[in-house]
Amino acid sequence: MASANCPAGDPAASPKHSNGHASPLDLIRRFHKLQTKRVEGYSQFEEAFNTFLGGAPVYDFNAYKQRVAEITVAFRQISEEIIHIKNSLKDTHNKGEISAIIEKIQDLEEVKLKSTADLQIARKNASDEPESDAIQQEISHLHQKLDDLAQEITDSLEDLKFESEDLYAQEIEDETSR
Repeated sequence: MASANCPAGDPAASPKHSNGHASPLDLIRRFHKLQTKRVEGYSQFEEAFNTFLGGAPVYDFNAYKQRVAEITVAFRQISEEIIHIKNSLKDTHNKGEISAIIEKIQDLEEVKLKSTADLQIARKNASDEPESDAIQQEISHLHQKLDDLAQEITDSLEDLKFESEDLYAQEIEDETSR
């Protein structure tokens, strides 16, 4: 069940800051875990599509549709929790720069998901019309777009790492002073 403090998970699982909220560093760590889950979701999405495509010429669209629906729910939950993290960093912890980077990553991930779905549609069309140059060009364009998005996401994750270095340094300092 979702809670007001942590919409897609157990609020007790996150250590609390002195103000009763998860610390900025804990939020960033949770964000990274959610990004890992998102990557796993893309693998599941690709696996489901390859299974679907492998059934040609008699496709099991219902099984594919069911699997995509499950993956979509997982992506939605991840997205909702990341939005909560972004808002908490901005509103509760006054970490606007970090929040803005997470928002950018979130926006890029939204485009990536749509582009991934577009690529799957194009690949399905190519399996039905293997001689179509237009479809092959579309596939090539979408692969390039996804490569560019992946690089932009990686760059943004590096920006997040750089912007949050002081939080990690503070944690080390706090641990050594105990």
